[in-house]
Amino acid sequence: MSAPVLEVEGLEHGYDGETVLDGVSFAVDAGEIVCLLGPSGCGKTTTLRLVAGLERPAAGQVVIAGEAVTGPGRAVPPEQRRVSMMFQDYALFPHLRVRDNVAFGLSGLARGEQRRRADELLDKVGMAAYAGAYPHVLSGGQQQRVALARALAPEPNLVLLDEPFSGLDPELRGRVRDDSMHLLKTSGAATLFVTHNAEEAMMMADRVVVMREGRVVQNGAPEEIYCEPASPFVATFLGEVNRFDGLVAGGRVETPLGSVAAPGFSDGSAVQVLVRPEAIRIGEPASAGAEARIEAVRMVGRSTLVHLTLAAAPRGVYGPADPGGIHLHVRSPGRIHAGEGEVRQLSLDGEQVFVFPRE
Repeated sequence: MSAPVLEVEGLEHGYDGETVLDGVSFAVDAGEIVCLLGPSGCGKTTTLRLVAGLERPAAGQVVIAGEAVTGPGRAVPPEQRRVSMMFQDYALFPHLRVRDNVAFGLSGLARGEQRRRADELLDKVGMAAYAGAYPHVLSGGQQQRVALARALAPEPNLVLLDEPFSGLDPELRGRVRDDSMHLLKTSGAATLFVTHNAEEAMMMADRVVVMREGRVVQNGAPEEIYCEPASPFVATFLGEVNRFDGLVAGGRVETPLGSVAAPGFSDGSAVQVLVRPEAIRIGEPASAGAEARIEAVRMVGRSTLVHLTLAAAPRGVYGPADPGGIHLHVRSPGRIHAGEGEVRQLSLDGEQVFVFPRE
C-alpha cells in the first residue's frame, strides 16, 4: 500500500499567545478528496496555510509525497512543494488573459507546451471559448473554473482549496461543485479543501475531518460522520436535531417518542438523546405511536419540513419545561399530505437516534 500524499502530524500553532491548532493530525491519499469541516475560527484555514508553506508551525510536521516539508529545522518554500492552492477570491491576474492565467505556473515548459496544457485544462472545465478573454468579463462561476484549471495545470501532488464555492449563488454553486469534484477525482491529485458548510463537505469529500477549537474531533467517511457522530457537537454540526434529556434504566432511556437503546451507559446515567428530523415518521391518525399536533407544513425543495407539538408529553420530564409543550421538527422526502391542526402519530427510526452523556 502506497504512503499518503499528505501527512499532517501533531501540528500546533498560535497567534499572540492564543492557541489556534492543538495537535492536528490526518492524512490524504492520492486521488482522495478530504474536507476540513468546522465552524469559523476552529483552525481550518490555518491548517491549510501551514500545509501550503505560507506559515511555519510552532510544532509538528507536514510530509508531502514522502518528504518532510516542515519540522525541526526544516521549511521547504511553497513553490518547491508541488502544491497548488485556490483561494476564496480565485486570485486571477486581471492583466492576463484566461489562457495566460492558467499557464502562469508552467514556466518550466516550452511556450508551445504551456499553451497546449492550458488549452487542455480550459477545455476540461468548459472554458475553452474564453481563452482569450480577461477575468473581469467572466462571471463568478467562470472565474472559479479558470482558477481550478490554473491549480491543476502544473500537475501538483496536492491541491488545496479554501472555501472555493462560497461566493457563488446556490444553483450555480451546486453545478460548479459537482464539475470540480469530477475534475479533481480524474486528475489523480490529493485534494484538501476547507468549508464550514456541512452539506458541501458531505457531497464533495471522500473523508471528512471535523475540527473544533483547534483539534480534530472526528475523522471518517461522510456516512460514518453523519450516522455515527462521536459527540453532540459533531451530530449537531452535521445537521439539525431534536433533543431530549433522560435517565438510563435497563440499558434504555425513555423519550416522548418511545424507548431508545442506550448501550454503554449504566443505570441512572443522565443522558441526552439527539434525534434527527428525518428519523421521525408521521403516521396516520389513530395509528400506533406518540401523538402530536401539526403546527406548520413547509415544502423546502426536495423535502418537507413539519413543525409539531407533542400532544401528551409531561412537561419538564424530557427537557426544559415549555408551556407550549415539546416542539419537534420532522423532515420527510417529497410532499406530506397533512394540514395544520391535525393530530398524527409518530414513530422512530433508531438508526438516526444518538445517545450521549448529558452536558
